[in-house]
Amino acid sequence: MKKSETKGSQIFKIIFYSVIIASLFGAIHNQISYSVSSEFFTNFLFGNFGTHEWNLKNNRLEASIVGIIGSYWVGLILGIIYIIVFLFMRTENNFKDIINAILINIGCAFLGSFIAYLIAKYLIDYENSGVFIDFGTQNPQNYLEAAFMNTGSYIGGILGVIAGIIYLLKKNSNYENKKNRL
Repeated sequence: MKKSETKGSQIFKIIFYSVIIASLFGAIHNQISYSVSSEFFTNFLFGNFGTHEWNLKNNRLEASIVGIIGSYWVGLILGIIYIIVFLFMRTENNFKDIINAILINIGCAFLGSFIAYLIAKYLIDYENSGVFIDFGTQNPQNYLEAAFMNTGSYIGGILGVIAGIIYLLKKNSNYENKKNRL
């Protein structure tokens, strides 16, 4: 980050990047979970998000749009949280460190989704899951796996905020220790 940039422009960039990265995550994540169960989208998410009324002809595109709608706001919240931390940071690369924290956060969301998928696939039977599955769903176990992936990504995202903040606090502490030694 250039020294001439104001904190205000850096704050705007943090919000911008966190929303864009979260939106990309949502679009990509939904492509993966759509591959696990298209029925989770056609029977639940498309109706839940109202995108079925848009008459899109491509379900994959619609899944990406649902992913963006379902995650951009999370990026906005993450951006605000990271801005608060950013305002108190005194490192050499504040902005770069914030972007790294956002990427750690997204990585945790992917990991949470993957772990939830494995739990649903190998440990949970759809009949005993407690997850409401629409009547007529042809592949209820796959539906359950995609539903768990969806929830797991949010849980991973929450844990990712904690991991991102810990990363930033360590970076700040290392910088302070280095500065005090000089």
